Amino acid sequence: EKISWPLVFAVFVDAAVDGLLVGLAFTASVGTGWCMSIATCIEMGFLGLSFCASIRNMTTSKLKQVVFVLGPSLVLALAGILGNIIGTAMKSNPEVFVGFISFAIVALMFLVTQELLVESRETAGESIIVNSCLFVGMLLGILLGAVLS
Repeated sequence: EKISWPLVFAVFVDAAVDGLLVGLAFTASVGTGWCMSIATCIEMGFLGLSFCASIRNMTTSKLKQVVFVLGPSLVLALAGILGNIIGTAMKSNPEVFVGFISFAIVALMFLVTQELLVESRETAGESIIVNSCLFVGMLLGILLGAVLS
């Protein structure tokens, strides 16, 4: 059995950052928090499916599979609580709070522009359908945020 520790680490870090951002978003406004939660559920759903398949191929131990697969969910929840606590504490200091929210926005935009766009281009080439779906998804996220706010 050979566990891909870089993959496990990346998924756990992604879950922690996502949880932190969801917690901060709820501090900013409930509507924003729900929008981030829904988007994170979709993203983590797809990530979880591929991560589970990878872990299943790496080990036959059911205990290891359960621990590795439940870990990111627990990390996401704990980081979300921590993000909300940090956001609530920083709300009394608007400059620091805006800095945390700005970091969250930049992190999301970096992910979309540097990871998703590049990966979709590598996977689908010049497919207008794949590129359109990516931007339609972003538009739906913006609309969902407007409806929930």
